[in-house]
Amino acid sequence: MLSCLLLLLPGCSTLPDTKKIPTHNTSQQIHFIYREWHTSILLPAAAVRTQSRYLNHEAEGQQFIRVGWGDGDYFTGKSKTVGTATKALFVSQYSALQVLAYGQDPFASIPSETRVPLAITESGLRKLIRYIDKSLALDKARQLVPLQAYGEGVGHFYLAQGRYGLFTNCNTWSGRALQAAGLPVRSRLQLTAQSVFEQAQAISAYQASIQGGSGPE
Repeated sequence: MLSCLLLLLPGCSTLPDTKKIPTHNTSQQIHFIYREWHTSILLPAAAVRTQSRYLNHEAEGQQFIRVGWGDGDYFTGKSKTVGTATKALFVSQYSALQVLAYGQDPFASIPSETRVPLAITESGLRKLIRYIDKSLALDKARQLVPLQAYGEGVGHFYLAQGRYGLFTNCNTWSGRALQAAGLPVRSRLQLTAQSVFEQAQAISAYQASIQGGSGPE
């Protein structure tokens, strides 16, 4: 399994610099989600609908949008074998962006221990959405390239920019997404989901302490 392979890689996280954690004018909220070997980001659909150039249609009539990035064959479910997982680390052919839309509160289906709320500024939210848009690959007509999803309830997949590999996996992508949102997360060599999640936990806990324990829920 890909998770087992990644456990062999360095994954020690460095706690964020508290001086760089946003605590003022943080009117927006996202959630960082950690599930097994994979990480993803949950953000308000209203912002995606008004600010994304390519995923605005995904946000129509929805409350939340969840986005993640990974190897095209393994991530879409086309092939979930150990061989595919190993190949993805060294000779991935293409990458994919997953988009899951939620028409109602998704938190009942996402265990609380696998997610953390993060407060960001309006500017940070715009930059995060811009980062997601730039992660999408476009055809010659500058349209999205849909990929087949091999499974039920997994949302939609689109061809993505970037080459998945040993040092550029879903967790480094998610770390850079948090950086784009203005959060002091280290992404370089943070190769496991746990290493990035621990940084997000530290940021969330610090923001809650600054707000007198009444941080975002």
